[in-house]
Amino acid sequence: MCEKRHTYDIARQGYVNFVPGQKEMFYKKELFESRAKVFEAGVYAPVVERLSKAIGQYVCKENPVLLDAGCGEGYYTKAVCPGREIERIGFDLSKDAVRLAAKGPKTAAFFVADLKNIPMRDHTAHVLLDIFTPANYSEFARVLAPGGVIMKLAPRSGYLKELRALAGDRLRRQEYDSSDVERYAHEKMNILAQETITYTLPVTQETAYHLARMTPMLAGVDVDALDLGGITEITIDETLYIGGVK
Repeated sequence: MCEKRHTYDIARQGYVNFVPGQKEMFYKKELFESRAKVFEAGVYAPVVERLSKAIGQYVCKENPVLLDAGCGEGYYTKAVCPGREIERIGFDLSKDAVRLAAKGPKTAAFFVADLKNIPMRDHTAHVLLDIFTPANYSEFARVLAPGGVIMKLAPRSGYLKELRALAGDRLRRQEYDSSDVERYAHEKMNILAQETITYTLPVTQETAYHLARMTPMLAGVDVDALDLGGITEITIDETLYIGGVK
């Protein structure tokens, strides 16, 4: 219930939708199902390990509140810092994603919400994950507790380069340039640390297919028309920004 006494029901699956009527666009159920398959295959396990280490280093509060902005199907919300007592909260604008996130053991709370209007009280989050999600730094500043940190992940030029090379001229954008994201992060954040997470690992053809189906970098490409048999490895190339808001 909000201050004006509007009420939002808890869905049978265990989440709350704060933007009823929101239309699904590119980010559909099938995309998040493929993401779940990729995560199950361990493609992003090293990223989770690095995030967990960073949270351990920068978030000392007992039982902190973690907010995952643009949580998708909830992989990072649930996976970081295994065994640590954390109040885990994730939200996404996609109802399909949040419905998937809310499945299984209730180790985190999930809701459908807009990044422009995060339905959390001021200064309540001790760590905010922003993973491949457009940042709304004014809202982040409002919900972060004093001393709270943002952990932002953004792709670099080598991210999924094998798939992008295979798609070739069918891509909407041939090259990926992260300079604008980096410039904006430095403009809005007090950067405490910045590092590159880069690795290449072997993948099966099935995992390659799910990677191709999940990534917005291949938006508009007919994934079923790609010959994925030659994709035997994949490169993850990301920048991790850690800091507070200015």
